[in-house]
Amino acid sequence: MSKKHVSRKLKSAWRKHIDISDVDRFLEEQRQDERAGGGKIGEKPDVELFTEDRKTSASKPTLREIRKKKFDELPRSLLPLVNTSNVSDPIVKRNIKKNRNPIAPVAPTPVRIKKRGRPSGIAPATAEDIWAKDPVPAELKNEWIGKELLHHTLRNVGKPLVTNLPARMDKAQRVLPLRKKLPDEGLSYNPAIDDYLKLKQRVIKQEQAVIKKEQHYDRVVTQMFVKVTPEERHITELKEMSEGLVTAVKPEPENKAPASKAKEAPAEEAAAEDAAADTPPAVVVAKRKKPISRAKKRAREVQEQEEKLIQREISKLIAIDNLDEISKEIEKNERKAKLIAKKRAIKKKVLRSRIKMPLEFVEPQQLSGSLRTIQPLTNLLATGLPKARKVAILQRSRGEVERKKHRVKKVRYTRSSHKELVPESKA
Repeated sequence: MSKKHVSRKLKSAWRKHIDISDVDRFLEEQRQDERAGGGKIGEKPDVELFTEDRKTSASKPTLREIRKKKFDELPRSLLPLVNTSNVSDPIVKRNIKKNRNPIAPVAPTPVRIKKRGRPSGIAPATAEDIWAKDPVPAELKNEWIGKELLHHTLRNVGKPLVTNLPARMDKAQRVLPLRKKLPDEGLSYNPAIDDYLKLKQRVIKQEQAVIKKEQHYDRVVTQMFVKVTPEERHITELKEMSEGLVTAVKPEPENKAPASKAKEAPAEEAAAEDAAADTPPAVVVAKRKKPISRAKKRAREVQEQEEKLIQREISKLIAIDNLDEISKEIEKNERKAKLIAKKRAIKKKVLRSRIKMPLEFVEPQQLSGSLRTIQPLTNLLATGLPKARKVAILQRSRGEVERKKHRVKKVRYTRSSHKELVPESKA
């Protein structure tokens, strides 16, 4: 068979059309030999392939020797870094950085650990006189600082005068509980968190009880009174003050009737009133409206819309004619509003200087010197802090939150088919 001519212009064409199976076979055999024993088995001597079992004359190593030998071996954590391949380095000449400033290795000095002996319980003698040394600091030596406050301060600073350590106590007293005594009021400005939370819960309960009582009084007292408008109150006062003073005088007719007829008239009126009270009022049935056709109804609506449109256009023309008057009125209102705002600002400024704060709040930086000379701050933000804290501490229930929400008023409409018949009153 004639060989087919193929192009070997590119590297991929060379790889495709050249037979390298013999080279691959040779390299595969070499790799398998290296895996098996690091070379060809036929070329290796017998010493490397076979070993003789000989009974060791040395005795079994002790546990101490095994532990010591482990320190000489390479740690297991560094074993993956060891090069175990038998393939030689392809770079024959490799630049290895050498240490330019070699330091001679110094043999480590053996560290001798001194074993601690049993404690004798006797403190070594000191040159200084411990009784002459005063443990109380100079800043705490004051006639205003009492004994309890001194002990409390030093104990919390970490330098207690009296140490109750079980190691330094007798065995009979170690099991006895120490007498815990809380400091007096005013000693500690940094109380424990549990004490603070208990006090806070107590204050919250007191405040909630007060608020509940106020709501109860408001519900059973304030809201029970009838609310009267100022106009109604004024009419009632006039009526009460004029009671018995003004009498309604009826005009007498020109043709006076005889005395007998005049006496009979009131009796007849009274009898007529009693009869009217006994007879039930007649029920008035609403008349049925005359039906209107849809075309007429639509024409009426169109006419109403046109009239509204014409009226709107007429009002626009009137407003254009009165433009000068409107602009003058707007300017007048603006000047008036500016004057009122200016007066309000002056009034607020005067009132602010006269307002007495409910609480006196002083910043910690100003607490220096005599307390008599400190001027209280007139700061609403500072004085309003207690109320803000109170509002933040009191937790409202979900029902209270829902009741406080702004509710939209619902208007109920009655359909014309469901309206009740109103009895016609006699005029």
